[in-house]
Amino acid sequence: MNRGIAKRTLFENQLDIRTFLSRLALAVRAGALEVHAYCVLTTHFHLLLRSPEERLSEALQLIQNSYSRWFNRSRRRDGPLYRGRFRSKCVDSEEYRFHLVRYIDENSVVAGLAETPAAYPHASAHHYAQARGPIWLERSWVESVVKRRKKAVDYLPADYAGTFGAPLAEGLRRLVERRIELQSAGLDPLDDLIGAAPLQVLDWMRRKAQLADGTEVGLPVCDGADVCGIVAQERAKTGGWTLGGRGPQQDGWKVIEVALLRDLCGATLAEAGERTGTTINGAALRQARHRRAMEEDSEYAARLSEVAARAMERCHGLAADRGAGDALRNP
Repeated sequence: MNRGIAKRTLFENQLDIRTFLSRLALAVRAGALEVHAYCVLTTHFHLLLRSPEERLSEALQLIQNSYSRWFNRSRRRDGPLYRGRFRSKCVDSEEYRFHLVRYIDENSVVAGLAETPAAYPHASAHHYAQARGPIWLERSWVESVVKRRKKAVDYLPADYAGTFGAPLAEGLRRLVERRIELQSAGLDPLDDLIGAAPLQVLDWMRRKAQLADGTEVGLPVCDGADVCGIVAQERAKTGGWTLGGRGPQQDGWKVIEVALLRDLCGATLAEAGERTGTTINGAALRQARHRRAMEEDSEYAARLSEVAARAMERCHGLAADRGAGDALRNP
């Protein structure tokens, strides 16, 4: 992804967009890239790519430089066009890839350029809604997901919107945008946690607590508002609850809330403290109490695992859309 410098327009007309996409097509024909999804807007672009020969950086640099030179020559201008080097994020979760395609598709609608993703001509959703598209668009993965969801032998363009076209819930959109912003590295646990039983989620959180140093921020798998909403529901339903044991007593729900914001949402201690009405030090104390309670307090562990599983279900809409994950885990 990239944007124009100083929020300027990167693509001023259809010729600009076609010129940029022609550079992208050249990289595909050269074997440097596969394009699985894209959306080119006026101020920025999003591309879901795979580089079979691990030439992503080289290919994107050539595409951007070539387009920038053409743009400057055609306007008799000079100087930088982009705000900086392109940004790229590894996508190694099938579930996240599914939501990322939906996010890319929705960009034109959110920008007010089209009423539906398929109606915007400068995006992959427009072509997936048709039987044919540009030869440089790699359709195999997207079409396989659609066929599995619809239990169909052949790909039908009309089925694309039924698979990828449902608008992203606000929590899921925030989750995608946070993942785009974060610099976190490491393996993505999302596929293992989607639809997992509470005890499986708890086992993952225990392993994470044993490895964490108290400051590490991992990849988020859930939205913070969904976590806080579920915790508030449980507090209202069951009432207050105090953690005893070693150390001073603490509000059990606040400890769970900080722990889930850290582990599920990738929140920093400052962010977790702000959301739960405490300081960075207060959040750190609650995180430390969480690690002890997981090993010493079975009631805490049970409540934690149930709330975590419910927050994941709310964020990812599993009750309404569980089939998407099934299709993705069986590509």
